[in-house]
Amino acid sequence: MHRCLTSRSETLRILLLSPRVSGVGGIAQHVRRLARGLRGAGHEVELISIEALGVRLRKGLANPGYSVLAALKSPREEFDIVHGHNLPSAPAVKLMKAHAKIVTLHGVYSRQIRLLYGGMLGSMAELFERWILRGMDVVTAVSLEAVKYYRSLGIKAVHIPNAIDLSEMPCEAEKISEPQITYLGRLSKEKGVDILVKAALMGLRGVVVAGDGPMRPLIERAAQKGLLKFLGPLPRAKALKILAGSDVAILPSREEGVSTVLLEAMALKIPIVATRVGGTTEILRDGEDALLVSPDPREIKNSVTRLLADNNLAKKLTENAYQRLLNNYEWKIVLEKYLESYKRLMSADD
Repeated sequence: MHRCLTSRSETLRILLLSPRVSGVGGIAQHVRRLARGLRGAGHEVELISIEALGVRLRKGLANPGYSVLAALKSPREEFDIVHGHNLPSAPAVKLMKAHAKIVTLHGVYSRQIRLLYGGMLGSMAELFERWILRGMDVVTAVSLEAVKYYRSLGIKAVHIPNAIDLSEMPCEAEKISEPQITYLGRLSKEKGVDILVKAALMGLRGVVVAGDGPMRPLIERAAQKGLLKFLGPLPRAKALKILAGSDVAILPSREEGVSTVLLEAMALKIPIVATRVGGTTEILRDGEDALLVSPDPREIKNSVTRLLADNNLAKKLTENAYQRLLNNYEWKIVLEKYLESYKRLMSADD
């Protein structure tokens, strides 16, 4: 017989799986906060990540390497809940002994693969999604767009959004450019950092970039030419101070789930220019909470210029975005959604 969760005080044994739980990446931050919140609610939490496995994996091999190693290192004991994050964790989740198995998706995995590696690998990734996710008790996704996509594949998917912890926001701000137009994140094609460089070539001044990834050489060359300032990868506390000192936060993505850095900019009341893609259009309304544009360098430049010249517009956008964050994307709200999902799974009949 299965175990029934009869009260909020009953302790669950929960295993969380994520390729990484350290650093500034959005998924790593999400899993760290989830682990902390679950422990704060009185539950036992274990983690399997690259850091916990004590291995070093080359860039480009981290996700597939983690999939294999996590599956090989699967604990023999049974958990109440096994909860993986993104597709690389799914094979290990499938092998675990647990009352309930969950995978949370932080974007549409096969679309990201198609964008980065082409149509053939993208189609293979979609076949993998269909196969691996049908073995889960529930699949959650941080954006409604991803929920719709996975339901179209016949996957039982529900929406639990990304979130941030307001207590982690800095009291200090750091100004290193005038104006300061900040991009924080992975330096990769899906994030559109090449579009940002083109906007700088068109005369967008004050661009500050922090992060790492496969397009780092492009950003370094742009910095050498004086088109922007490149800070490299930063500790999160430092990156947030840079964001807090910004005049505009910018996200030029071609593909996006629900970006943590957008939520952080909302919390810090920094005006946002972002592309009209993926989950961004769910958390931000064009002209109400942010200026949303196509992934086009000229549109990005024009919108940033407009915000810098119109303080009243910038103030309206930031105030609306902050209230939207408080109502929907604060971490305590999202933790409650996960706990309710666990409760339903533990109470369900076999």
